Amino acid sequence: MLDYFYNLITLLAFLSLLTLSLNIITGYIGYLNLGHVGFWAFGAYTFAILTFSGVNFLLAMLAAGIIAGITGFILGLPTLRLKSHFIAIVSLGFLYITYSLIINLDGITRGPLGIAGIPRPSLFGYDFQDNFSLMLLTLTISAICGFILYRVLHSPFGKVLETIREDEIAAKALGKNTYMYKLQAFILSAFFAGIAGALSASYFNYIGPGGFGIHQEIFFVAALMVGGAGSYWGSFLGTAIILSIEEISRFAPLAPNLVGPIRAIIYALILICVMLWRPNGILGKKLKF
Repeated sequence: MLDYFYNLITLLAFLSLLTLSLNIITGYIGYLNLGHVGFWAFGAYTFAILTFSGVNFLLAMLAAGIIAGITGFILGLPTLRLKSHFIAIVSLGFLYITYSLIINLDGITRGPLGIAGIPRPSLFGYDFQDNFSLMLLTLTISAICGFILYRVLHSPFGKVLETIREDEIAAKALGKNTYMYKLQAFILSAFFAGIAGALSASYFNYIGPGGFGIHQEIFFVAALMVGGAGSYWGSFLGTAIILSIEEISRFAPLAPNLVGPIRAIIYALILICVMLWRPNGILGKKLKF
């Protein structure tokens, strides 16, 4: 029972970090990003490959964030010149490109087989092999990342992002280079998604293409919309609610082949209900997509 609790807290920690990193683009700028899971995948695969090459945990995790951030820069450079609804379409295309790369670059990613046996972290001579120690490590790293993002999003930089969301023309009139602010936000969002990817790869000991599809993207979009896009704490609340629903469905008396489709239906219904009766989410702010 305790191991299940430790695993649940570990999941909540890095999934909340992923939702929060998505919130930078969707909540604080107001652009619907449907390819965020792609950054997660780049981080996870970078971490796994480097770990098997003998790179230590912290360096591999930092490299995962950097590679994901570079990917965010490459994607954001042309994409952020488009209107918001076109950004959603392009980001969705990026997600499918990432999935295709994972499948076809089998010499690097092992294709459909995925990468198994990813070792648990080892720091300063201590091996985080048991679930309790891994939970503490994941919580600590996620809390540090969350604190950094809190400071960034509540700084003048974060206020400019909110101004861009509300009225980009007004932000330009104030002398702000809105394109550069959006690009920096995109890189920041991708970087922390990559960090979360490293944490998830270390936790699951396995990564494969099945974990980085549109169904995962729906999970994070649902979590963000329920908690409230544009709200720092809404990212954590929404992730906790959606993860709780997912765990409850795990114990429902259903055939195994029905669990996945029913979860997808539940997420869709939640999104519909939120959009109809509380479009800003529980803690969120009004957005304009």
